[in-house]
Amino acid sequence: MSISPKPPVSAPDRAPAAVARAEDVSENAVRGIGLLITAELLFATMDTLAKMLGQEMPVPMVAWGRYAFHLGFMLMFFPGRRLLPLLRVRQVKLTLLRGVLLLTATMSFFTAIRYIPLADAVAIGFVAPLFVVALSIPILGETVGPRRWAAVLIGLVGVVVIVRPGFADVHWAYGLMIFMAFIFAVFVIVTRMLTRTEETLSILFYAALMGTVGTSLMLPFFWQTPTWEQLGVMAAMGAIGGVSQWLMINAYKVATASTLAPFQYVQITFAAFWGYVVFGDIPDIWVICGGSIVVASGLYVIHREATLAKKG
Repeated sequence: MSISPKPPVSAPDRAPAAVARAEDVSENAVRGIGLLITAELLFATMDTLAKMLGQEMPVPMVAWGRYAFHLGFMLMFFPGRRLLPLLRVRQVKLTLLRGVLLLTATMSFFTAIRYIPLADAVAIGFVAPLFVVALSIPILGETVGPRRWAAVLIGLVGVVVIVRPGFADVHWAYGLMIFMAFIFAVFVIVTRMLTRTEETLSILFYAALMGTVGTSLMLPFFWQTPTWEQLGVMAAMGAIGGVSQWLMINAYKVATASTLAPFQYVQITFAAFWGYVVFGDIPDIWVICGGSIVVASGLYVIHREATLAKKG
């Protein structure tokens, strides 16, 4: 008995499916962007708390508080056998590498913001998205069109505008921020790779575990007994750090690294806001102009995503 071949699918039949896929891609991109922007707000809040503590105690103590309370909250919510699923990861070495990268970036950033304004530090650090876009091509195999390249570069111009006055008297902390930016870019790429095989909570748990172990090894050399108020700030940092990491990981699950890259710049605006409210750093014309350029580049990417979905 012969089986007749299936009739070819006509163009009109294929069109609705293509449109549906394009709409899904657009929706995922917008969802990922929303998650990332929320994460950036929380990151800026945590950085502000870290800068406050960094003026009162050694940086390793500040970082230890951030990770120890993060780990403590996770152990609280996943006691006993409920913790076992979090320990199971397929890519152990890559998971541990992510933890080391995050700890290195955290220590570098917390050290830098002791000496330079928060908004300047965040802005300098945002050469990272350019590294991310470049690395996402050979490592993740993503395709980056010229318009998204342009959006990222325009966002970078906004960063340069913001920090331009600071380069008149270069502090070594600025160099430390450039180093941090590269480490963070690799961290983002590794996160993107892990989201393909690992559960979000497992990634978060190992980041907290590696951070706590790493900073605990430093404590004998930097220990300073914290006050109850300082412990409260550390606890807030741990909670905010965990939630922001969860949001960021899920953002990279639903959208490509190159699509999200321009939106990491939004943290500069949040940092400038907290710098003014908490430390009295009044944003000048450079911050306002640069921030406007950054926001404009992000809005263009949203517009581009919507346009591509309609054409699909």
